[in-house]
Amino acid sequence: MLHLDFARAQPAQFELYLNFLEEIATWLHACEIAQWRPGDFRLAADYYAQSIANGEVWLAYGQAELVGTLRILPAEPIVWPEMQVEDAVYVNTVAVRRDWAHAGVGSALLAWADRVAHCFDCEYLRLDCMADNAFLCRYYAQAGFVSRGEVDAQFPAPVGTLRLQRFERMVPCDL
Repeated sequence: MLHLDFARAQPAQFELYLNFLEEIATWLHACEIAQWRPGDFRLAADYYAQSIANGEVWLAYGQAELVGTLRILPAEPIVWPEMQVEDAVYVNTVAVRRDWAHAGVGSALLAWADRVAHCFDCEYLRLDCMADNAFLCRYYAQAGFVSRGEVDAQFPAPVGTLRLQRFERMVPCDL
C-alpha cells in the first residue's frame, strides 16, 4: 500500500512547487498532451504564490521525495459558476512526478482530497481538465467521477478562455 505524507505548502517552498509544475507541463507538452503549457505557471507566479499563502496548495511526499501536489479550493466560480452552495471542495492543479506515475499517487491524491472534503462536511469532490484531454477524462471516469458537462471558462489574462470538462463524485461517507 502506498503511503504518502501530506503537507500544506509554505511560502519558502514556492520555487519547489513552481518548478515541479513546470516540469510536468514540459513533459505534457513533449507528449503533445494539451493540459498545461510550459511557462504558464511562471507567467502566473503571483497567482500561485497567493494560493500558497491562502493555504490551498498541498504537497505529497513519498519516501521523503515530492511526488505529487494538488490545490484544494472552497469554490471555483469560473468553472462552476452555477454552484452557490458549499457542498463541495474543488481540486485543481493535480500533478504527479513522472517516475511515480504508475505507483498510485494520483489515486492517493484524490483519496486524500476526499478526506479533506469529508472534514469540511462536503458531499462532493469536483474537478476539471481540458475537454480534449482524453487521458484525464478517462482517468477521472475510472476514478468514479461523473461528467458534469463542458464549459467555456473565462480566466483572466494571460490564460483567456479554456474549454473544460467538469467532473464530480460523491465523497464516501465512511472516511
